[in-house]
Amino acid sequence: MAYRSYPNADRALKQLDRHRPSAPVISMPPALRAVSESIGQLRENTQRAASQGFGSGTYVLSTRRPGAVSGPA
Repeated sequence: MAYRSYPNADRALKQLDRHRPSAPVISMPPALRAVSESIGQLRENTQRAASQGFGSGTYVLSTRRPGAVSGPA
């Protein structure tokens, strides 16, 4: 019978992970934190606007909104 040091793939991966250094913890500077929060708010507002939609539930032939000016007046 042949010698198999790792008969199980999960066991082999755990053996390799023992010697892997942990990921460093990086603190976010205050300026980037503010940008991160504003991007999160922008995402929420965009999702809210998209879910409400323009004329939600009605068929609109044109993508232009009523009252929009098409050219110079």
